[in-house]
Amino acid sequence: MKTKKPDIFLVITMCLLVLAAVLCIVILFVQKDPETKPEPVNPQTSSTDSALPSDSGAVTPSGSEIVVPTDSKPAVELKAIDEAALKAALDESLKGLTSEWQVMVIDPALDTHVESAVNCKVDAWMTANRMTQVFIMGTVFKQAQDGTLKLEDVLADVKAMMTTNDTYAADRLTEQLGGGDAAKGREAVKAFAVDNGVKLGFNRPLTGNSTAKNYVSAAYCAELLNKLCKGELVSDAASRQMLELLLTPAENPEIALDLGTDVKYGFVNDVEAGVCICSMGVVQLPNRSYVISVVCNEPVTTDGAKKKVADLVTLVKPYFAE
Repeated sequence: MKTKKPDIFLVITMCLLVLAAVLCIVILFVQKDPETKPEPVNPQTSSTDSALPSDSGAVTPSGSEIVVPTDSKPAVELKAIDEAALKAALDESLKGLTSEWQVMVIDPALDTHVESAVNCKVDAWMTANRMTQVFIMGTVFKQAQDGTLKLEDVLADVKAMMTTNDTYAADRLTEQLGGGDAAKGREAVKAFAVDNGVKLGFNRPLTGNSTAKNYVSAAYCAELLNKLCKGELVSDAASRQMLELLLTPAENPEIALDLGTDVKYGFVNDVEAGVCICSMGVVQLPNRSYVISVVCNEPVTTDGAKKKVADLVTLVKPYFAE
């Protein structure tokens, strides 16, 4: 009796069905849920562009908050400025002036310092009042990083202080920095200055009359802005946000500057007739920036000193535009 051979076609069909079933099981295990698929990464952005570190002291963009600029420009090889020529030009501009004048210019990219002074030293204490505003802003961001205060609670006052020269906002911030005590707030600002390698004589509110005086020097003001430009003031993210605040066009600036349309600039000015004419700020050219701080005490005339400050800022520009 012959044994019936299995149907070859039936065997092949069964094998194919088993194989198909195995493949389906494998696919079900390895396939990802399409709704949880990660968003595609933009190769031109990084994690630092899309989110700020939680300890940066900076605010992530939303509503009226300041947006930290994230666009990057191609690297340009920078040439050192002609320090000797700039020094000579500054000395010549101050020559013969009878008031006390200080000028400090810094190239943040190459950390080049050029200074000039007449009738005083460039780091000598000079009377000034509103120049403390940049120091106050830095202390605010430092306390925000440390968790002592919430930046969103005081950001409106920081903006008012930096963009409209609101001294009442500056005094409110000083009180906040001291936990409601203005004197402790001033001590906190002075400590912040020391922690960043500079000094500040912060002895009175920015508003009202007082026999006390606030003191700065052109050298210390410029050094603080130098750290800001290099991203070293509090943190890189906080520095960028503070710089954006500084570069916001001021309303009714007390010292008019005409630097052309190819630059972006921001200054804190202090004009007190017969007492001081001061200015500290950053000028951003297309490919580089420079910091300049000018302090004059006991100006002969207010208008003459204001014009001299504007002339000094303008004088520096060609040395960085080359």
